Amino acid sequence: MLERVAELPGIELKLDDYFADFDSRLWQVNSTWKLERRQSFREPDVPSWVALAAGDRERSLVLAEEMRAGIAELQRRLDGHGIVQRRVRIVDLPITDYLWWELNILRIRAELGERIRVLPPSALAALEASGPLPEVILLGEHIVYQVRYDDDGVVTGAKLMTDPQVAAACLSEVTTLWDQGEDLDAFLERTNVLTNERS
Repeated sequence: MLERVAELPGIELKLDDYFADFDSRLWQVNSTWKLERRQSFREPDVPSWVALAAGDRERSLVLAEEMRAGIAELQRRLDGHGIVQRRVRIVDLPITDYLWWELNILRIRAELGERIRVLPPSALAALEASGPLPEVILLGEHIVYQVRYDDDGVVTGAKLMTDPQVAAACLSEVTTLWDQGEDLDAFLERTNVLTNERS
């Protein structure tokens, strides 16, 4: 089903509408699942990413650490509502500059309670005969978002799908990928990708 998400019908949401819809639904569920496939994005509203884009990795890491308090507060709210966050991050080696940055952010998220596992692109071979999978977020058992990006990797909105069969199939497939994944901390320790000057 994941390989068909891009062609399935849904409600197209512009960026602000997507954020508002997501926030209104998030606190009504007990789990979230995120599948991240792309290896590069642009996040011009995030100072840490802006520093990376300017070539200042040290400043980028300082600013990333300054994000910890905000991430911790969100995690406390999620924990208080009994919401478990799981993320499957596809990582192709050698990693891109963006992924070096994101993995540093994800390490902070994992330390604070988000459950993150890593898979290589080869794990998706059976699902990607027609091309890379889209970026997908699932809220609970009934809501699927295909997150939309422009050609540069800047988020522009999402397609909302609420068909129960689509949601159930996507959840089953993402869960299978999760079960195959390697915990983020084990992956980082094994590959040492964050301590290399350039992977």
